[in-house]
Amino acid sequence: MADDFSVAIYGLVQTKRLMRELEPELLKEMNREIKESLEPVAERAKRLIPSSPPLSGWNRAIHNPGSRPSYSPYGRRVGNKLEWNTQEARSQILISAGGRRGRGRATSAAWRIRSMNPAAAAFELMGRGKSNVAMVKNVGRRYPGTGRVLYRAFDELGGDRIVRNVVKTIKRFETEFQRRLEAGR
Repeated sequence: MADDFSVAIYGLVQTKRLMRELEPELLKEMNREIKESLEPVAERAKRLIPSSPPLSGWNRAIHNPGSRPSYSPYGRRVGNKLEWNTQEARSQILISAGGRRGRGRATSAAWRIRSMNPAAAAFELMGRGKSNVAMVKNVGRRYPGTGRVLYRAFDELGGDRIVRNVVKTIKRFETEFQRRLEAGR
């Protein structure tokens, strides 16, 4: 499993900003091509979402007076439980362009495929470290690996090749943008 599949492209934010101002159609075409190349990973990830809750009690409501709400790995408040809903989990796997730089990181993502569903995100990331919690062990036995959906889909479909194709697409559009700028002088 690929733990880190990032590629550094310097000046992409500035290039996209200029493209948006000077050649918006070129930027739209580049974004469309990149999204098309990432779509198979998102579709495979959606098929990897289990059709039933990964653990037997995942859907049971827990109402403890005074209990604190849960938070997803992305910091969204989700009430008193992480409710498993297969359809929502599948529909909330999204491909998005860009994003803000994360705290403690020097770079930001050009493109992301991520699960916006708190329960699916918890399922994906559960057990990435050492844990003696029975729930994590049970999920680990039933669904081995620490990347159960997104990472697995990325690896199965040749993640390194996908990254190379995205980088080639960006470079090709940057070259075309540069050619158009020079032709306009």
